[in-house]
Amino acid sequence: MSNSAIISALVSAIVTLLIFLLKAIISYFRERSFHEYKIRIENEYEQRKKIKEAISKYKTPLLDSAESLNHRLWNFSKNCNEAWHIPHGDNNINNMYYLQSFCFRLLSFLAWCKIFERELIYLDSTLSVKDDLDFVKYIRTMQNIFSDASIFNGLDYDPTYAVDHFFKDHLSSMVDFMINDKSVISFSEFMKCDTEKYIAISNYISSITKERHCNKWYLLNNFHFVLMAFLSRYGYDFQITDRAKLIKFKMSQPENILSGNLNEIIIRGKLHKCKKMKEAIEVLLSD
Repeated sequence: MSNSAIISALVSAIVTLLIFLLKAIISYFRERSFHEYKIRIENEYEQRKKIKEAISKYKTPLLDSAESLNHRLWNFSKNCNEAWHIPHGDNNINNMYYLQSFCFRLLSFLAWCKIFERELIYLDSTLSVKDDLDFVKYIRTMQNIFSDASIFNGLDYDPTYAVDHFFKDHLSSMVDFMINDKSVISFSEFMKCDTEKYIAISNYISSITKERHCNKWYLLNNFHFVLMAFLSRYGYDFQITDRAKLIKFKMSQPENILSGNLNEIIIRGKLHKCKKMKEAIEVLLSD
């Protein structure tokens, strides 16, 4: 056999071997890439599934407690001037149903929010479908409103002192006594609790002036509009507050000087594109 034939045979063998190796390498990385892609897709699916299950599990108690609080905030907005929330003389909170039940409804809602968030602690909510992700954003935003001192931007307010807002960890720990094994205590159980456990909430509500011209009122009123947007977005038809009713409600209240700051909080919370939230903010900011 001539040298050229030998060389040709060697080249052919080498090329065949290289093609075989190249196919093996390509096949390995293709299978590895597909396997990684499959794991990622399955993980994202499981995450979305668990988040949806958590929402399904806690949506009803969240909506029920939100509705109860909404009713009280409507009533309070209309009757604040009656001063039912303000102790007189030696009145003990245990003898003041209005104030005590107000504390319960607010703490109950915040407790359900905390229980729900605990369910998501190891889940990546950013993988949720938009409807579920907005639900999570509402829950987080409604809790943060009470502890985000930026709501008072532009005012002579020192955020290092929890005067008209709450420090986040303090508020979170205050809610803990309301939680009993992934549920919230009843009002009858709440009435038996030491009032010192919620004295900060009681003092906060009872110090709102009956004229409704104070920071605490402005903050609570802003929270109420977010709560109504949440109920309108995820609640039953009888829990919806339409635009006309929002406008009528806003017109019956003193001007809220903090609404512009609330809008900034909503934008940071990525809720500004939600139709019901956008509607509520538009009404709040309207003349």
